Amino acid sequence: MLASAIIPAAGSGKRFGEKKQFKELNGRPLILHTLAPFIESVVINDIVIATQIKDAEDVSNIVKSIETDKKISVVEGGSTRQRSIQHALNYINANTKYVCVHDAARPFVSINLIDKLIDALKNYDAVTVGHQSTDTLKLVNGELIQSTIDREKIWHVQTPQAFLREVIMNAYELGEKEGLIATDDSSLVERAGYQVKIIKGSSNNFKITTKEDWIMAEALLSFEKNV
Repeated sequence: MLASAIIPAAGSGKRFGEKKQFKELNGRPLILHTLAPFIESVVINDIVIATQIKDAEDVSNIVKSIETDKKISVVEGGSTRQRSIQHALNYINANTKYVCVHDAARPFVSINLIDKLIDALKNYDAVTVGHQSTDTLKLVNGELIQSTIDREKIWHVQTPQAFLREVIMNAYELGEKEGLIATDDSSLVERAGYQVKIIKGSSNNFKITTKEDWIMAEALLSFEKNV
């Protein structure tokens, strides 16, 4: 059973104010924290990191600092996350059966969650992780509330997201053909007609987007270190 991981890391960091994937978190570049569970997972065979061409040397130097026999490729990303992943798909192991995609700015993914996702692909075409909303949700038009949404049916979707190789390949081919734009890979897969299973993740598996998120990440790492 071979699985490849794709890590899109070509973001410009406009919302954050700098390229957070290279910023040191607890003494190590953020992307190293994110890569670690995929390197340690026995179900992941190889890793492809998609980054901006001008950052490729920096990413390659970070990869060289990792002690592992696992193949880690650094490839050029695109102008969007979708383009980056589409390009990275060309570099995964030729014998890969499963593809797992994970955001570079989610450093708290666990090995157990990665393994659980890949295992679920024995019975499903695609699997994503998420957690149910705990907030009351409102549908708003302008500044007026139109209705209250049943939060029991609402999930916050995260990564990793995992797919049979042919499923994600077909979804991206359709997306290219029809000019579809999606915020995550499971959306493209849904549009291609496949069903996606969702499994419960962790609220700690958040994406670092703002400075406040960074502070939360530092606090969480400090807590884990002292436990």
